[in-house]
Amino acid sequence: MKLINRDYKRPSKELVEAYREVAVATAHEAMGRKYYIDSSIRPLYDGMKVCGPALTCQCPEMDNLTLHAALHIAEPGDVIVCTLGDYKEQGPFGDCLATSAMTRGVEGLVVNTCVRDGETIHEMGFNVFCKGHCVNGTVKSVFGKIGYPLAIGGQVVNPGDIILGDDDGVVVIPLEIAEELLPKCLAKQEKEEQVREMFRSGITSWEKNKFSELCKAKGYDLDI
Repeated sequence: MKLINRDYKRPSKELVEAYREVAVATAHEAMGRKYYIDSSIRPLYDGMKVCGPALTCQCPEMDNLTLHAALHIAEPGDVIVCTLGDYKEQGPFGDCLATSAMTRGVEGLVVNTCVRDGETIHEMGFNVFCKGHCVNGTVKSVFGKIGYPLAIGGQVVNPGDIILGDDDGVVVIPLEIAEELLPKCLAKQEKEEQVREMFRSGITSWEKNKFSELCKAKGYDLDI
């Protein structure tokens, strides 16, 4: 088996750009509350966002050699999705690699460990979703795999899937459903704005959803 697989389908640039208008929570709801990556993997700082095709990268624990290769072959707009075993206390990525990533147009990094040089990465504006800060560096010794399906945060990510991340966390949009899902996401966002407008008028969520009737049917005597 080749250690680097480049033979996979990518979403169109137009489709990726359209998903930039979609919030993570909206996509999650539109997919039936599925495909979210565990909340332990979060933006390194508030306000970080990613939207782009996944370039998957599997490293051995405490070894970031494969991550260097992924950064070398990544295409502009890619989101590198990387695993390094199950050990959180690693810092395989820092401001030097962030500089390289930004120079090459990489959209962001989603990794199941911590990272280092957090303050500088924040100042640079590179988007990282991870498990926090950790100074513990890694070696460069054993090569893993790039461009193959991997498991991260309770989800399977295939290369080319659309990765969407914001302050709420990260969702994986499988490429095979991305086209048909987009109009559902946009319609849901429009509906949510209508609901917010209703609430601005003074109507409460209790009234809108007729929860008094629901509770009465369940035998609750709330008198509201």
